[in-house]
Amino acid sequence: MALSKMLLPVAVEPRDARVLAYACGLLEQGVHQLLVAHVVDSSGQEAPVIMAEVERARDRLRLMVEPYLGCGMDIEVRVATGSVYREIMALANQVNVDVILCGTEGKSFVDYLFSGSVSEDIALRGDQRTMTVRYDLLGSEEHAGSLGRSFAQRLVIPTDFSSSSLRAVLSAFERPSQALGTLHVLHVLAEGESPGDAEAQMRALRALADEHDADCVTEIREAGSVDVAVLDYLTDIDATGVITGRRGQTQLERGLLGSVSMKLLQEAPCPVVIQP
Repeated sequence: MALSKMLLPVAVEPRDARVLAYACGLLEQGVHQLLVAHVVDSSGQEAPVIMAEVERARDRLRLMVEPYLGCGMDIEVRVATGSVYREIMALANQVNVDVILCGTEGKSFVDYLFSGSVSEDIALRGDQRTMTVRYDLLGSEEHAGSLGRSFAQRLVIPTDFSSSSLRAVLSAFERPSQALGTLHVLHVLAEGESPGDAEAQMRALRALADEHDADCVTEIREAGSVDVAVLDYLTDIDATGVITGRRGQTQLERGLLGSVSMKLLQEAPCPVVIQP
């Protein structure tokens, strides 16, 4: 599924404008429709209060998106009421978006376990493809847009040769050809895994990239901590983006098993796409 329609949930805070600037930079990645949404928590509030909050949120959204209406995207605003996570996922399915973009603080697992994070819930619990970008990476609004434009220039995809990681590789080819620079496919050997078998799998992935006329580099690293190896590789090549597959895991399993996806959300030096 190509990246064409994107949902951006916001709290209508000043930092959300930087995420919006980043989203507009994704025009070169094929995103042409952007739905900017805010959810008013309606629990325990009477109808007149809820309606007033909805109108206030709608006005603030319009003001926030106004400077970006000329970015080349079709931008729409939407306000919903209810539980933030539930309403965002319902809206994503209702309008059939291709990806949900979330700004994130990159909370530690302990913070996530006890205080929660809507953006990380969307990325790790939901069934939608999700792009996350940490607020500290966005910097100025000008930098935020360029970060979006360059997302796939040095694009890393960690693979364990599972079906989810294959979907991550295939998703890279959905971008306009001029937007995709060099695709870096990384595999970290499991304990006892044959390097020869891994290289055979990598040859197949390089052949797949050749079929799509994509410049592809493959890297096999010695057995060890997968998340550390991936983060080191991102730094080594100055990666501009990463796409990772995700397997279904419970919240507790993500902490005990060391989810690579969770670690990337917290520490990757570039935006991260989670491919279910």
